[in-house]
Parts: sequence; structure tokens; C-alpha cells
Amino acid sequence: SIACFGVYAFAGKPWWDFFTPGSLGTKHIWLGYPRQPIEPVMQWYYLIQAAYNVGEMLFLVDISFAFKSTPQFPFVRVGFADSIRGDFNEMATHHMVTNALIFLSSHYRFTIIGSMIFMIHDISDVPVDLSKLANFMKMKVPTVIFFILLLIFWVTFRLVIFPLVIFKSIVTESMLIMEHGDIALKGFYIARLIFGSLIGSLILLHVFWFVVLVRILLVLAFKGETHDLSEHKNGEKQD
Repeated sequence: SIACFGVYAFAGKPWWDFFTPGSLGTKHIWLGYPRQPIEPVMQWYYLIQAAYNVGEMLFLVDISFAFKSTPQFPFVRVGFADSIRGDFNEMATHHMVTNALIFLSSHYRFTIIGSMIFMIHDISDVPVDLSKLANFMKMKVPTVIFFILLLIFWVTFRLVIFPLVIFKSIVTESMLIMEHGDIALKGFYIARLIFGSLIGSLILLHVFWFVVLVRILLVLAFKGETHDLSEHKNGEKQD
């Protein structure tokens, strides 16, 4: 899967080494910009991620809207479909922000930090998909196990590493790209504001979904039922 490919290709890169004392860690994101070489594996990684995320956004549109022909102009009526997700607004925002970040980071050569964001999302998505699959198949024990792993991965990658390592680097270390004088100061502040705002919105969405996960956990603990409250606002019918 793309998560395994990302870990294989980039886990050993120096920008992930932020625990070793004396290492530059996330400073590698900014040092040498904009002349950092972009390896072929990074180019393919971006192409695959772009294709996947655009496809996910189109799929969300497909399951969320119903199109009906009408005899009057404009001859098409658009409405919400019965299959719309319970968290449609948040998921739509997530897809739009993610795709904007992919294409902007590719255009402006911020591919290192882009690959880091891809990885933490892909790794934490694994238990998400496994728990959804187990719940769909009515396998209660595997659902609970994968859900516990989901909580651990979600907190570790999306609520700790993402804001406290990656977003922190944008705020505290991104000025390093000014050392070579290739970027005007005004342009730097505009770019940091745009990328910081987009990434900050993703973090807020992660907090929102963590609250949803806590609600799922409470339903499981007190009612013994496994409901996907992201797909369905009130949960699914239990057999």
C-alpha cells in the first residue's frame, strides 16, 4: 500500500530524525530551499498521492449528491443523496484543503514537508480502514482491537507529531529558508500564512474527528455497541 511505500522510501530520511540529540531533524525541511533536489521516488510519491486524493474527492461528490433531470432550465436538479456521510462538511473541507496542499507544495517545492504529512496520514489511516472493515463485517472483537489501535495511532501521529513536530517547524524554523536570500521577505510571510493556515485547518479537523472517536468509545463502553459515527450521525442499525 501507499503507507508501506512511504515508510520504505522516506522513514530513514534525516528530517525524520528529530529525537537524536544534536541532529538537525526538521530543519532539513528548510535548509537549502529552493535548491533541494527532488528524487524520482518523491516525484512518483506525489503523483500517486495526488491521484488518490483527487479520486477520493470525486468519490465523496459521487456518494453525496443526487442529480435529477427536470423539464425546466437548467434541466438538472442537484440534491443530497441518501448515502451522504454524517461528517460530509468536515470531510469535504479535508479533501479540498488536502488537494490544495498537494498542488501548492508541489509547485513551490515544499515536497519534504508534504511527504511527512502524507506519511502520518497514511500510517494512521491503516487502523481506520481495518476497524471500518471489521465493523462492516459485524466482527465485534476485531473491531474493538482495531479501534483501540486507531486511537493510539490517531493521537500519536495526528495530534502529537503533526502539530508538535511538523506544524511547530513551520512556526519556529521556516525562517531558515531566508538564509540564501532567494525569497523576498514579503513572499515568505505570505507563503507561511497560506501553508500554515491550510495545515492548521487540518489539525483542527483531526481534533474534531478525535471527539467523534471519543463518542464512539463511550458508546462502546456503556452500550457495548460499535457505531461508526463518522459515516452515520446516529450510528448504524445493530443486529
